[in-house]
Amino acid sequence: MPYDPAKPANGALISAPELRSQFQGVVDVVNASFSNTSANTNGVNPLSLIVSDPPTQSEVQQIADKLDEIILALRR
Repeated sequence: MPYDPAKPANGALISAPELRSQFQGVVDVVNASFSNTSANTNGVNPLSLIVSDPPTQSEVQQIADKLDEIILALRR
């Protein structure tokens, strides 16, 4: 049974099967919300950068660009 925000009704006697069903409905909603969130970053490839000492402007820019890429992927 899907989650029903109208249950239990105000003043209703507690029904264990109804409450278990409601809790399971909430669990289902939460699981559905998070089921694919990890996949959001699957398209972001590793940076695979060896940074020199001191780092060059280009190396730091590559890091900043990769950080922007992962932030955008996490927002999807």
